[in-house]
Amino acid sequence: MLAGTPGLLLTAYAAATSTSLTIRADLALTLMDMLVLITVAIVTGSRRNEGTGRERQAALAETLANAFAALGMCLSMAVVASIAVQRIAAGGVEPQGQGVVLAMNLNLAYAVINLWILRRWKARNRLAASALARAQICLFSDKLSSNLLIAASLATAMIWEGTMIARFIDPVAGLLIATMTARWTIPVVRDTVRSLRREFRRARKPVA
Repeated sequence: MLAGTPGLLLTAYAAATSTSLTIRADLALTLMDMLVLITVAIVTGSRRNEGTGRERQAALAETLANAFAALGMCLSMAVVASIAVQRIAAGGVEPQGQGVVLAMNLNLAYAVINLWILRRWKARNRLAASALARAQICLFSDKLSSNLLIAASLATAMIWEGTMIARFIDPVAGLLIATMTARWTIPVVRDTVRSLRREFRRARKPVA
């Protein structure tokens, strides 16, 4: 969260000073990611303090955190895809403004940070596999792929500046971002549904 807060503020500034769809998509993704990370931090903290008889509550909290992550990713995907389709239907928009260069460099920097965090979650999952760790692996895989797609699309748009191609690079990149988000959302949704079913079965069991 400490690493993400400056990025959120800078992304908001970049979105306000540019016409780029992918930067606005990046802002939406970053906002949802921060909310998910706050939820995960709360769940992780509660797990440290759990005692005898609280394992079930901790498992339920983890399931709810995963459900929130899945919901956030689905909402981000829907928003980005709908705006991209509207932009394409309107004839595209070329990314312009001082926020374009800032967003490109910011995404390159956060690609490195998110890769490092992703590797840490993968190592944690190898030591103690859990649905929470798998959800975070999917979340940061989505963030990393979005970082690379946004940086590449903005750089390509600058190279093709002033051409018809540049008008469609941004919305097409938005569709690609939405597609990648969908790819990483599916495992989180699957794990969440399985966990909810398990918790439901436990709740229905009679107390001995």
